[in-house]
Amino acid sequence: MSTIHRLAAAGIVTAALIISRGASAGEAPRFEVDALWPKPLPNNWILGQVAGIAVDAADHVWIIQRPRTLSDDEKGATLTPPRSQCCTPAPPVIEFDRDGTVLQAWGGPGANYQWPANEHGIRLDPNGFVWLGGNAPEDGMILKFTREGKFVMQIGKAGPSKGDNDQAQLGRPADVWVDQGEAYVADGYGNHRVIVFDAADGRLQASLGRLRQAAGRRARGAHGLQPGRTAFADVR
Repeated sequence: MSTIHRLAAAGIVTAALIISRGASAGEAPRFEVDALWPKPLPNNWILGQVAGIAVDAADHVWIIQRPRTLSDDEKGATLTPPRSQCCTPAPPVIEFDRDGTVLQAWGGPGANYQWPANEHGIRLDPNGFVWLGGNAPEDGMILKFTREGKFVMQIGKAGPSKGDNDQAQLGRPADVWVDQGEAYVADGYGNHRVIVFDAADGRLQASLGRLRQAAGRRARGAHGLQPGRTAFADVR
């Protein structure tokens, strides 16, 4: 199976894989798949479910994928004895350059942090740090790494959600956005709130409680945020 077919089967749908055909003023842009993006993966790698994508300041494309979703038939080369010549699960986090070449890949369980049971969501902040989370029932945390994959910080911990009023435990966080030194967490599939932490040390800054139809609204000082900051979004 080609790399582009594996990506399609894994569920990537992203502007990084499509190119604009151009449109005159007032017309919607038209797109087509760039079948040559990305280039073939190295090391006999194959992707599982792709659960997040982000683009950094250099237009490098980052994905987070789920190696554990691959079937034995798909990862046959890793079985004992090998079932086939193809393939080997790729690491969860992969960075591609603009041309679709793999620049680096890393991730998975390690010392001093709890890796998600079901990887979900990836975000690069303005300082180049990589944030990610998970959406399994026990994924009550987000993780922060350097772009080279060195662990920096964990917020929350593995375990079931303790509800929207808990100020430490997350609940299957859906996304992270870092702005002016604060990490806004859409929390999430287990909880239904936006909670804000200091992006450097993980200290709680504010919990916005249960948000409904909040897209586009401005956070208010009563919520513990500076006026004018944008709170996102409906996280039901």
